[in-house]
Amino acid sequence: MGTRGLVALRGIRFIGPVVAGTIVAAGLIVGGWASSAGAASRDGQAIAQLALANVGRHACARNSLGGRGYGSSCTGNGGRPEYWCADFAKWVWQNSGVADTQELTPAAGSFYTYGLRNGTLTALPAVGDAAVFNYYGGGVAEHVALVTAVYPNGTVETTSGDWGGQGGTEAQFSSTSRVVLNSPAYVAAVGKMPPPMGMVLSGFVAPVGVAVTPVLGGTEVADNSTLVAGQTIQSPNGLFSLGLSQTGALQETLGSRVLWTTGSAGQPNDKAELQSDGNLVLYAAAGQPLWSTGTGNNPGDSLWLRNDGSILILSSTGTVLWRQTPSTGIIPVGTTLTAGQELVADEGLYQLYMQRDGNLVEYSAGRALWTSGTAGEWGAFAKMYPSGMLAVLNPKYRALKAWGRLHQPGFAQLAPWGALVVRNDRAVLWSNKL
Repeated sequence: MGTRGLVALRGIRFIGPVVAGTIVAAGLIVGGWASSAGAASRDGQAIAQLALANVGRHACARNSLGGRGYGSSCTGNGGRPEYWCADFAKWVWQNSGVADTQELTPAAGSFYTYGLRNGTLTALPAVGDAAVFNYYGGGVAEHVALVTAVYPNGTVETTSGDWGGQGGTEAQFSSTSRVVLNSPAYVAAVGKMPPPMGMVLSGFVAPVGVAVTPVLGGTEVADNSTLVAGQTIQSPNGLFSLGLSQTGALQETLGSRVLWTTGSAGQPNDKAELQSDGNLVLYAAAGQPLWSTGTGNNPGDSLWLRNDGSILILSSTGTVLWRQTPSTGIIPVGTTLTAGQELVADEGLYQLYMQRDGNLVEYSAGRALWTSGTAGEWGAFAKMYPSGMLAVLNPKYRALKAWGRLHQPGFAQLAPWGALVVRNDRAVLWSNKL
């Protein structure tokens, strides 16, 4: 299984991209953070360097290592060029020390199934990863590219084989396509369609046997900034928002579900201010402080909302001064998931959505993985009972479906590996076995 470590480089705050072989200072990038995710490892860089060394070459060209083409790119279509984005990505991985590449085929979807089998499918990008687009299930996808730059503001650059071809047939397209750097950098949000690609990002796949360093993107608010009613901060992946409620409380939301709040003691005209001394303070309209993070005496710090939903205040050197990490994938005992609300796991790779038609559905990049089978029960909601059962109920509280183990209390969780489970601290009591 690939190594996905987070490397903390103390005393250094990166404000530029993480790219192959170097860290480039590109001036201040508002909306980026890499204090706990630095440059990619040597292996990840090697993958990116080899991919970039072949930019501009076609399916039958002499590659940067001196051979012809990339695997079967030049002859796989009855002696003529085949669709070769996966050929190129596999060739790069094979020549960069990646293990188990025999599992990969000329089909782009084979990278997604590689990630499933090896436990390296993720929503968190790293230099050297494969990025899979428009995965339909059953090993079928439309495209795969290699991540060659990761920016701390949640954007990436990828390098694609078989890009920009012309003509209607496979041979015509693949004969005229090239290896291309997909730029400008785009938001690496699973389930979204970044403009340079024109396809839905289905997930990232880390290579097995080499170390890669994922970067957890975030949105930054610098000191001397004020947040008033009607203003929000949004994470780069678009899942999480931080703003003032109508009652004046500072709160984080996932869709319509409140994940965290400073409390109800406030007024509509309150404001939140990240002061020049580093303290985040909620002020009443009359000027008196109502709540604070207690992080004063730290000029030059910043507030971050990350793609996993965590909220941090970082010092000017990247030290975490304050952190709030909400439970984005759990339904605690006694709580509900109402129509339009959702759970997320693995930075949005998996989503459990309570649909307005009454169906509880698990998705990945817009593709349904599991359903409760309760569609047509408008207004239904999910509830975790103290008895140990997760149930979908109609508006009259009649149970439509239930899962768990009666009289064994626990909670519901959308686990990081994608399974919906009912569990306690000792064991999993029920799982949808994804």
